[in-house]
Amino acid sequence: MFRYRSWLAVVSVALLAACASKPPVVPPGVLPGEQFELSGRVAVKLDGRGHSARMRWLHDPDTDAIWLYSPVGSTIATLAANADSATLVTARKETFRSGSVQELTREVLGWDLPLPGLQHWVFGRADPAVPVTEIERDDQERITRLVQGDWQVQLAGYEDDGKLPRSLLLRFADLRVRLVIDRWNLISLTP
Repeated sequence: MFRYRSWLAVVSVALLAACASKPPVVPPGVLPGEQFELSGRVAVKLDGRGHSARMRWLHDPDTDAIWLYSPVGSTIATLAANADSATLVTARKETFRSGSVQELTREVLGWDLPLPGLQHWVFGRADPAVPVTEIERDDQERITRLVQGDWQVQLAGYEDDGKLPRSLLLRFADLRVRLVIDRWNLISLTP
């Protein structure tokens, strides 16, 4: 069970960290909550233990799909979620289901994955549905740190004129999740 909790912690990011390729400027019309795909690396530290994986995250307005891969490229786990349910499938083909990502991670890991917030944070923006209690910006007005709910989020690695962070560090109690985004594919759903 601990192994699954460790890998779910990795999945949580995924989604929801080191050098990455230059992220593109967000094209006109592309907003968080529309469609994007990103790939990168995630490292999770929980209860004094650390794990890392490569990840791919595909998001559209209705669903999220996250794949975690080992260093040799084999699939560790997949997570699929929509507004009504979440499913996690392990490399051993064991399946866990719940009404939401938050419920699934709470049941299996003991904490909630902030997927709705992460969908905004990867764009360097605050989640408009949750009050911001602290926020810091750089000299170009890009967010470098914010606190929303119980999550502390540090964003880093903006290029000189870049609009997207390359690295995020999420903190919640004893949990630390670092996400490094290596590649973006941004797709506008507006004509």
